[in-house]
Amino acid sequence: APMEVCQKQRAVIEFLVAEGETPANIHKRLQNVYKGDSLDYRNGWRWACCLNEGGEEGTASVADQPRAGRTATSVSPADKAKSSAFIRSDRHITLHELAFELGESHSSAHSIVDSLEFSKVCKLGTKTTHS
Repeated sequence: APMEVCQKQRAVIEFLVAEGETPANIHKRLQNVYKGDSLDYRNGWRWACCLNEGGEEGTASVADQPRAGRTATSVSPADKAKSSAFIRSDRHITLHELAFELGESHSSAHSIVDSLEFSKVCKLGTKTTHS
């Protein structure tokens, strides 16, 4: 199901949990409204339980909460400086080569290149001229 439909269903689950509806009944009601796009029973049950544990009624949120652990991107000042040096020394470097040199993933190298605003670093393994 599209993300916006899932978010709507989570909001409905929050509302129905606040009304004291059981996870089984919530699932049936979602199926009646959303048909094939409804959350499966397990995910609906998981959301109902999480929202039920929220304590006071109305305090639980369906929005994504910050999570502990590694940040979404690994762009550090040291990686940016090393990347800039690599790119300036070899204007034909590819993202694959840069990722290898940094010991980072391809997506991390891409994030670093974007943050440095180098728009013409080779995306694949082909070499092109850069300005």
